[in-house]
Formats: sequence, C-alpha cells, structure tokens
Amino acid sequence: MTTPLPEGHTSPPHRPLSDWIARVRPGAPGQPPSLGRINDGDERADARTMPRFGTRSWTRTSLVVERAGSPGRSLALRAPDGTTVVELDDFGAPVGVSERGAALVSRLEEQWADPPAGPDVVDGLRAESLALRYFLLHRLGRETAPPPRLFHCLPWERVDAAARSALSLLHAESGTSTPAVPVPVPPPDGELRHWFTPAVSSLAGPLQVLEAGLRTGRTGPWYGREAASLLGGLLAARPERLPATTRRVLAELADALGESDRALRHPARLAAARLTGVGPIAPVTLRRNLDSDFALQASSGEQRSEQGEFLVAWPVAAALTVTGSGLLQVELEIEDHPSPPARRRTDGPLCQPVTVRSLGAADAGSAASNSRYWMLLTASGGTLQGFVAVPVPSGSFEVDLDAPPVPLRFLNRVPAGELEASLPANERVTLSQWHTVIDPLDPHHPARTALTAYTERRP
Repeated sequence: MTTPLPEGHTSPPHRPLSDWIARVRPGAPGQPPSLGRINDGDERADARTMPRFGTRSWTRTSLVVERAGSPGRSLALRAPDGTTVVELDDFGAPVGVSERGAALVSRLEEQWADPPAGPDVVDGLRAESLALRYFLLHRLGRETAPPPRLFHCLPWERVDAAARSALSLLHAESGTSTPAVPVPVPPPDGELRHWFTPAVSSLAGPLQVLEAGLRTGRTGPWYGREAASLLGGLLAARPERLPATTRRVLAELADALGESDRALRHPARLAAARLTGVGPIAPVTLRRNLDSDFALQASSGEQRSEQGEFLVAWPVAAALTVTGSGLLQVELEIEDHPSPPARRRTDGPLCQPVTVRSLGAADAGSAASNSRYWMLLTASGGTLQGFVAVPVPSGSFEVDLDAPPVPLRFLNRVPAGELEASLPANERVTLSQWHTVIDPLDPHHPARTALTAYTERRP
C-alpha cells in the first residue's frame, strides 16, 4: 500500500537518482543488512519513475551494507513505514556515499528546481563517489536546468590528461614539438567512460579512442570518425559546464586537429573559439538564414529567378542558391593540402553534413523541423568539392554547414531514409560513382539500402 500525498503536493522531493534500486533486508546478527533483487526483479524498469516514489514521501538517508565484499555506506531512501531501498550503479553495486554526502544530496533534492552550486556544494560533491555524481547530474539535467558550475564536480583532470596526451602526440607527428619531450600518458585510472555525458555528449568516448589510437599507432580506418565526433561534441557543448583548464586544453586539441587536416579546419576553429570565448575579428560561421518567399515570388513571374549567398571561412567557401523552382542548391569547396593526410585516405571519402533548419512554425500547430543531407566530397584540382540540391522548406529557414565532415564508411548509424534523400540530392554524382564508393562498404551499411532504393527509383 502507498500513502497518498497531501492535496496539492505534486511530487516528493526525495526520489531515486539511479534507475536501479534494491530493497534492504535485515542481516544476520552482527552482520550488515542484505539486499533483494534489482528493482524487485524487473531490471528493465526505471526506479526514478516507479509510482511508489511519486505517491508518498520518502526520506533521503544512507545505510551500511555490503559493498565490494566489505561493509560500506551507501545511498538509500526510507519510506514512512520503514521500508528502505539502496540505490545501485550500472553493475548492480550499491552507490557509495558518506553521511555528509547523503545530507548534501538531500539538500539538493529539497531545492531541485534551483539547486545551490556554491564552492561548498561543488567541493562536497567532488568528495563523493563518481557514480553518485554521475547519477545526480544526469537526473538534474533531465528534469531541470542545473547551474553550469555543478558539473565542475566531475573528475575533469582525466579529460585534461587524455587531451594533453593526444595533443602532444599530434604535435609529435607534425614535427611541431621537441622529440626529447616525453608524451604524457593518462593514468591507469583515467578511464573516461560515460561519466561526463551529463555535462557534454560526444566528448569522453571520442577523446579516449582518439588518444589511445594515436598512442598505440592504430592502423586502419578510425581517425576521421573520432575526430569528427569530438569536434561535433565540442561544437554542441555548453562551455560554462567545463572548468577553465579543461576548456583551454580542449581548445588547443581542436586547433591541432584542424592543423592536421584542412577538412576539419573550419569546425575545429569554431570549437576552439567557443571554448575559449575568443573569436576572430570577422565571423567565421557557415550559417545563413534564407526565406522560401523568394521562391514563391520568382515562380510568379518576377524577373529574378535566383537568390544567392556566398560564404567564406578559409579553407572553406560555399555558395547557397534558392531557385525559383523551389530548390536550395549548396555548393561547397575546401582548399585541400597539397598532399592529403594519410589517415584521410585510409578512412575513405568524406561526406559534409548540410542541415536545413526551419525557423519557427510555418503553420499553426506545426513544429519547426530539421533536415540533414550528406554531401559527398570529391577531390579535384587540389580541392574537395561537393554539391547538393534539396527542396526549400516553407517559411524562413537556416542553412548550417558548420559541422565536421564524416567519412562515408562511418555513417553506418545514420537512418537509411536520411541517406536515401541524400543520394539524389548529390545531383553531380553519377550512379557509377556511388557504386564505386558504396560497394566496398559493409553489407549491412545503410548506404547500401539507400543505393538500392535510389537505383530502383531512377528511370
């Protein structure tokens, strides 16, 4: 039975931080309590949304239970009837906490909509287990707009160490560092894993793989995927959630990635500018707002039949054209290295993401939407070139070319429908050229499905 909350009370402040809990059972005389099954046997359930925590008030507490083979204090919740549950991590082990930490979590839950983020709170969280910090920040991020400084409690020194190592390795490869200077190696306990995702996605994973690949001299295709993922994560990150030291070293790493490959230069420069807060005198973003009203006017018989924009952010230049027939044409050119980087040749052909983003609701009740197309970049005369022609959305829209290009082979998680729309949009790429770049891909790659559909639709 659950006790209904008083009328007008919407949700109890103290609920699980983790999606797994276990009931506490009395232990044998002289022994700590034992734990029941995860989520009472339903491991697929999410404890954070269980009705029992939304229909009666629980108290935040801690309890000594067996953890890693020995007694340890763990994060817990207690119901009015004395029922107690312990919160579990991703491995089913109790989430460690100190008594002071449990009190701090209770304080944050009581002020959930506007949690405090002073130095005492950040330092207090930093002293607690990493699992506790992760689950707390993850739920805060899902349910509220937490103060950016709260995320500083994460172990950013691990990110700093991995970034410095990758930076040194890139400099050593390019000959811009002194050979006698040893390359720093992240400590064995510096595993980044998923701990930083509450603060920023697509950072820890790509950074760790990038650093390890550079340090071990990994061969084969991989570099373009990790570099693009890392830069994409930095472009989407909220810089204030990262400590100043971390922002600086990641900005240096972004710059080094851009120096190593001109195809990455533009997004790398944008990422570095966002992280440091120091941008160039002239704007470098490759984004422009356009309007479909022009296409309607042109189709009605007005003299002008095209509307154009020309964007330059060396080494990238792009031309945007809205035609009277209702097409958006995007032509892009990247001034390449005299000799393209060996890693890029290993990764295979690149595809530039072109995002067309509706601004506002075109019609009552319709939400703004995004469409992403993938422009195949081909090498010609010392440049990388691409062209797509796509339908113009209704109303005002934004064209965004800031994201980093991604090797075609690594678009294996892109929805097939997105690629099916992209292939015909690349009007200057012939069917035989598509077969040349797609046929060697993995049999289950969505580009193969897209090519089959594209071929069947052709006359």
